Amino acid sequence: MFDLAGKHICYVADCGGISLEACKVLMRKNIAKLAILHSVENPQAIAQLQSIKHSTQIFFWTYDVTMAREDMKQYFDEVMVQMDYIDVLINGATLCDEQDIDATISTNLTGMMNTCATVLPYMDKQQMGKGGMIVNVTSVVGLDPSPVFCAYSASKFGVIGFTRSLADPLYYSQNGVAVMAVCCGPTKLFVDRKLTAFLSYGQSFADRLRTAPCQSPTVCAKNIVKAIECGENGQIWIADKGGLELVKLHWYWQMADQLLQYMQRPHQDEVEDEND
Repeated sequence: MFDLAGKHICYVADCGGISLEACKVLMRKNIAKLAILHSVENPQAIAQLQSIKHSTQIFFWTYDVTMAREDMKQYFDEVMVQMDYIDVLINGATLCDEQDIDATISTNLTGMMNTCATVLPYMDKQQMGKGGMIVNVTSVVGLDPSPVFCAYSASKFGVIGFTRSLADPLYYSQNGVAVMAVCCGPTKLFVDRKLTAFLSYGQSFADRLRTAPCQSPTVCAKNIVKAIECGENGQIWIADKGGLELVKLHWYWQMADQLLQYMQRPHQDEVEDEND
C-alpha cells in the first residue's frame, strides 16, 4: 500500500474534469504539496482544492507539455525550488484531435516521455531524489484499438509501451522510481465534447458517443487514486464502469536463449574492472 500522506505530488494536466476530481481526492489524503502544471490556469479550481485542506501547499505553473526537453529542464529547476522533491509524478495531459495528428502525438506521447525524462533525475534515488512513483493516466484504447480515433489510440498504445519499458527492473532496481499506468474508460466531459473521427466512415459512431452512458469524472478519479495507493511497479490498471481492474500483461515475444545469455553476460569492461 503506497501511503500518500505527506507526499509531494506533481500533476501535469488541466485543472478540470478527471484531473480536478483526482486532485480533490489527493487533497483528502493529507498530501504535503501539490503542483499542478498546465497551459491554462484555473484560479477557481485552485481555490476549491485549497478549501479542502488548508495546510497542503498548492502551486500552479503554466506549462506547455509539448515544449522541448531542454526548456523543460530549466522549467523544472524552478519548480523544484518550491517542491524540494517529488514523490509522485502524474502525467494526465491528453488531446484527441484526429485532424491534428502531430498535436495529438506531441501532447499524449512525446510530451509525456519528455516530462518523465526531465523529472526522473529529481526522483532518482541515486541522483537528486528519494525514489517514488510515476503514474501515466492513459486510455483503454491504448490496450485495444479504436477504429474511430486512430491517432488518439496510437498515442495511447505508445504510452503503455513506454510505461512498461521504463518500469523494467533494469531501471527500477537502481533508481527506485516505480512506473505504472491507469487506463480510463469512456468518461463524461471527455466524450461530451465534439469529437471527429479519423475517417468520415466513423463519424456517426463518434457523434453517438456524446450521449452514450459512461462513468463520471468523480468515479474515475477515485479509482485512479486507488490504483496509485494499491499499485506496484510495472502494473497497468483499467478504471472503467465505476470499477478498477488490474490488467494481466502478456508477452508476445521471447528473447532467443542465445541472445538472452549474451545480454546477461558481464560486459568486457566490467570483467576488466573486476580483475583490476
